[in-house]
Amino acid sequence: MAYAIFDTPAIHGIPGIRELAQAGDEMVPPLVIATAQLLQVLDDSSVNIALPSIQDELAVTPAHLLWTVNA
Repeated sequence: MAYAIFDTPAIHGIPGIRELAQAGDEMVPPLVIATAQLLQVLDDSSVNIALPSIQDELAVTPAHLLWTVNA
């Protein structure tokens, strides 16, 4: 028996994929905002994890690393 992703049911009041697809245009803005927020968190996390390597490779001071995080 094949299990399709669109057969995912709603769990604990959280809508499943089928309900989101049927909701139409009112779900697009929250999904776009949530996706953008997720990408921002992933970007910040990857930069913060790489800071020691960046500091070693570029031979910069910790004060200069602030520019890397803010960029």
